[in-house]
Amino acid sequence: PRIPRTIGDDDERRHARNTLIAWRRSMDAQFRRAADAAIAARLEAWLAARPTPEREVLGVYWPVRGEPDLREAMAGWYRAGRTIGLPRVPQGGGALEFGRWTPAATMRIAEFGIALPEPFDVLSPTLLVVPCVAFDSRGYRLGYGGGYYDRTLAARALPAIGVAYDACELDRFVPGDHDHPMTAIVTERRTITPASRA
Repeated sequence: PRIPRTIGDDDERRHARNTLIAWRRSMDAQFRRAADAAIAARLEAWLAARPTPEREVLGVYWPVRGEPDLREAMAGWYRAGRTIGLPRVPQGGGALEFGRWTPAATMRIAEFGIALPEPFDVLSPTLLVVPCVAFDSRGYRLGYGGGYYDRTLAARALPAIGVAYDACELDRFVPGDHDHPMTAIVTERRTITPASRA
């Protein structure tokens, strides 16, 4: 995608966001499937290295706007005994709430086109898997601009794994005061962790 690789002000963020979302939506279907499978495999490897991976309560996401599709991986994680939650925006904003998801869950479309499990059985994640529109090598992410994940991470210090396509890396991203770096960034090509950050 053709975007400035260094962004800072709101106009540059908006331009990069719109360009990358359009690029994601136009991706070749075969490439997308392969990339999503590679991202899921890297995520699984990262999760498996955790001290008690079977006890994790994963706050994941239902894909919108061309985000990497992890639904097949979510079903596998569920079958392996992990608990899965999907986010919703609470009334009045603030930190995200997460509701229990299973492969048999009935889904309904809510605000922002986000699918939610019904009923919405609230749970507390121990780790977040966060979609990124863009990212940099320090683990900072560009999201949709609503600040929901940043408020969630400000409210609870959780490990947070950013998920993105490798082509969405920025050389330099000037974070705002409210921006929280991810614990790691997973793409179809690599896993960026604090030890490997430039």
